[in-house]
Parts: sequence; structure tokens; C-alpha cells
Amino acid sequence: FERVGIMDLRERRPANTASPTSPGHGSGGQVHLALQNRLRSISQEGDDLFAASIVDDVLASLSPKHFPPDAAKSVVVDHATQQQPQQSHQEPDATEGKLTLKGKAMRQARRAHDALEAWGYRNFPVITDHFNLLVYAIDLGVQSVKWFQFGLVACCLGLRLFLYAIMLLPAFVRVMLTYYHDPRIHRRIRYGPAEREYLDIYVPKEALAAQKGGEGAKVPVVIAVMGGAFMIGHRGYNAQLGLRLMDFGIITVGIDYRNFPRGTMPDMVEDVSRGVRWVFQNIDVYGGDTSNMMLIGQSAGAHLTAMLLLEHCLLEIAHSAGGPGSAARAHLDAWSVKSFKAYLGVSGPYDLIKLGPHLASRGLYPRIMDHMSNGDLAGCSPERVLDSDEWKEHGAAAAELLPPICLFHGYKDKAVPVWSSSDFAQKLEDAGVKHVKLDLRRDMTHTYPVIEGPLQRHDIQLEVILPVLLGESAGKRLVAAKALPPLWPVRILDIAGHVSPF
Repeated sequence: FERVGIMDLRERRPANTASPTSPGHGSGGQVHLALQNRLRSISQEGDDLFAASIVDDVLASLSPKHFPPDAAKSVVVDHATQQQPQQSHQEPDATEGKLTLKGKAMRQARRAHDALEAWGYRNFPVITDHFNLLVYAIDLGVQSVKWFQFGLVACCLGLRLFLYAIMLLPAFVRVMLTYYHDPRIHRRIRYGPAEREYLDIYVPKEALAAQKGGEGAKVPVVIAVMGGAFMIGHRGYNAQLGLRLMDFGIITVGIDYRNFPRGTMPDMVEDVSRGVRWVFQNIDVYGGDTSNMMLIGQSAGAHLTAMLLLEHCLLEIAHSAGGPGSAARAHLDAWSVKSFKAYLGVSGPYDLIKLGPHLASRGLYPRIMDHMSNGDLAGCSPERVLDSDEWKEHGAAAAELLPPICLFHGYKDKAVPVWSSSDFAQKLEDAGVKHVKLDLRRDMTHTYPVIEGPLQRHDIQLEVILPVLLGESAGKRLVAAKALPPLWPVRILDIAGHVSPF
């Protein structure tokens, strides 16, 4: 590890508060077991569940000269039928006759809402997207009153967030306009049946040749899961990263997930798991190389992706150990954690129990994490999963499956203290994970790696991603990328970084 200043940090962090129950111990293991069951269920879903969305997206977004319609249909149909199980796991109409009158009315209303929303996205995507965000913000504001301490601290944080957004608003608008109008971005592709189970795919020109049936090499793929305090995340936050990676010939897939209070952390992990599975099943249609992929997560996204990796490798060990139905499940599971060339976690909260005192000092109601985690903070903490009975039993074999892990954090992070990553890295090392890199930077805030840094052409995520996916050619290309002019005045970006509540 790179251990600059870690001893001083450990003197200032809260005590390693013991959880009343750890994952796998009594009631504290309920979320852990529920997550295992959910991931196991996802592993049995049919590969053709949303194949039609791929056909529609390919035909609507790709020029015929790059990808003839008949070829697109044949590729997707072949891809689905080659791996299609005998019976799809999803049977949405099976319970239609068992619903009450109220239930049927709610289902019809939901279908009408989905149809209206789809029409809005086809004809007025910007207005529809922002209208949905406004409705969700109002809903969140009403429901979250009881979770905040409306004192001086909370008001100051809100004011600083407002000033931060105003200072960077012109840069945000510039990125947003590109996000909505760049034809290389395939937006809002559904990957699952739940609310907000959508993803965006950023397809570089290098991938078009691969789409034409072997005329070009398939390109590397990055799966990105954004943050947002588990409450305000949106796949569009990946726009800066996706646009930059397209310049290097890399596909980026931004996965969305349900936000709290419309979903809890187990729901979010389930969403991310289904999205990752979709990518492994279908990204080759867009020219992606499933043998050259990387998973990254930022803030809340780092927490969710870390949970997914640990839980999924335990599930893989359970599959390989045998038992009823394990062989059938194993061949249906479309991906393995070892399929990733690397994992990057940026500014993630990996132990929710130790995070509580810090939230209280920031003016937030610390028990909000109990609501988000279904009352099981230990079961929803990646660091605590490494203490579970299941990990103690199968941890050695599970650790062998994990890809190389890089944890990045800034010392000036006000949202998630830097000890979150340093402690998790040490815990992973103690658990037998061999390839763990800890990258701590003294002058970095919570948002610098994903907002201020990329806007001034200092993209730390590229420094980690490109060497992994592009090898020796990454160095020269990084130097050329830094020579580009910043997207917003550096002085304003520096001031915004100091004003930011994160």
C-alpha cells in the first residue's frame, strides 16, 4: 500500500465500533442471506429477458452503412438463442389472475405510466428526464424531513452545495448538452424489470468496425456505477468519464439503480448485479470485448460494487461446491468476478457502522443508514462481510476469484473520511486478497476525481483505467490528454472545490 499519513488518520477516526451482529451471525445475517438469494435468482434469469431492447437500440441508433438492420437482428437473435434457457425466469403475467381489483388497477396504472414515460423519452428526452428528476426530488424532500437535523450545520451544507452548483453550472450544462445530443451515446436502455433499471452505453468509433462482423478488433469496456449518497444518483453522472473514454476507443456502460427511499441497499446491489450481467451478455453486440473489462464505482457506487464483488464471489464458491441445482445455476451465470481485469473504488464508504458518527457531525441523522440498510448495517458493509461466517469458511477460495483492486481516496474528502478506504484495503489484505492497491492523495476532495479534476483535464480515473485496458500505449496517450485545454477556468474550479460540502 501507499501509506502516506495513515497513522495520523487512524488517531482521528472513530473507534472501530463493534456491530451487535456481524453478517452471518444471528439476525445480522438476514440481509447477507437475502442478497445471496437475490444474486442467485439473477443468475437464473433468461439471457433473452430484454433482448428486444437491444434490437430496438441497435436499429434506431446505428447507421445502416455501419450495421445493416438484418445483420443487427441476426446477431441479437443468435446471441439470445445460443444461451437461452428452456424457460425464462421472468413471468410477469403469471399472477394476473390472483391480483385484487386494487392490484389490477395499480398494475394498469403502472403500465400506462411506463408507456407515457417511454413516449416522453422518445419525443422530449431532456424535458422528460428533468421532469422525472424534479418529481423525485420533491418526493425525496417530503420523505426525508424526519432524517435531517435542520440546524445551522445542515443549512450551511445546503448553502455550500447551492453555491458549488452555481459556480460549475455552465460546465455542467455543456456536458449535459453533449450527453443528450451525442449520437454515440445510447441512452436509457432497459436491463431489468424494476424501476430505474436502465443503462447508457458510450460507443466510440473504434467499436463500429467490430460491430460489422469481425472487420475490426473489439474494444475494451468499463462498467461505471456512479454515486449520489444512495439518494440522488443518476447514470448521467458518468457522462464526463464516458465521453473521455470514447476518445481512447473504450466503451463505457453507466448503470443506474434504484435510489432511497424507493429502494434500499439490497435493492441497489440487486440492480447493479443485473446490470453487470446484462453487459456481459450483450456488450459484444456493440463491439465490446468481454475479456478486457474493468468495473469502477464512485462514492455510493463504490460501496455497491464492492458489495457485489464480495457477495458474488461467495455465490460462485457456493455454485462450485455443489448442492441442489448448483450445476444448473453455474452454467446460467453469465459472468464471474475474475472476468474483470481490475476493480477501481473511488471515495467509497465501506463500513456503515463506523460512518455513523461522521454523519452526525455533518448535520445528518445517522439512523438514516439503518433505514437504507433494512436495519442491518453490518450486512450491508463490505468491510464487515469479510468478518462473516461464510467468508471465514470460504474466504481463501473467494479471495482467489477477486480481480486486482485499487482503492482511491482524498485526504480532504469531507463526505467520506479517508480512513474508509485505508481500513478496507487493510481488511482485504488480511482476508487474503493478494492484489490490493491503496492510492491516497493529499489535496483531493470527494468530488475532485469525478467533477473538478476531469473539468480541468486532470482525470485521475483515466490514470488508473488506461494502463489496465490499453497496456503500454496508455502512457503517451495520457500525456496528450493532459495537454488539452480545461473545460472551465481552473481558478473557479479550485474555489468550487473549497466551497463544496463534499
